[in-house]
Amino acid sequence: MEECPICHTSVEEILETGFVGCQFCYDLPEIKKAVDKMYGGKKHKE
Repeated sequence: MEECPICHTSVEEILETGFVGCQFCYDLPEIKKAVDKMYGGKKHKE
């Protein structure tokens, strides 16, 4: 399974625990899909 090239956290571990290892984990395609699915493409407002 795919893992983050920076912190080496696996996609499986992120999906099981709900915790990412670092900000670069969000660049993984499977994590991007999961986040989009959870939040429906909503944008964070400041």
